[in-house]
Amino acid sequence: MKAMEQRYKRYVEKARTVIKTLDPKQQQPSGLSPEVQALKNQLSEKERKIQHLENDYEKSKSRHDQEEKLIISAWYNMGMALHQKVTSERTSGGGVAQSFLAQQRQSTNARRGLSPRLQPR
Repeated sequence: MKAMEQRYKRYVEKARTVIKTLDPKQQQPSGLSPEVQALKNQLSEKERKIQHLENDYEKSKSRHDQEEKLIISAWYNMGMALHQKVTSERTSGGGVAQSFLAQQRQSTNARRGLSPRLQPR
């Protein structure tokens, strides 16, 4: 009985060693060569750098979009202010608001050499 038990234990131990050699997941990280461990460390460092750069890119992209929106709104506001200024100058420019026909009559009379008071009616 003891002999069978010892034989069984040897078979089980031999099966364990075969499983450990065949299954790479069972191997301990300390069993890795230093070159492989160094490469793994480099890879993880590069992945962290890539993640950091991607975050920086997203931040700069959102900042650029915000700056672009601010420039567009400032340009629009400047254009509207200029438009209002020109409009107010036109309406209060000569003191008398003239219609299109009144302007045409005035330019025609100026070409003919008539003074505005001697206009034919």
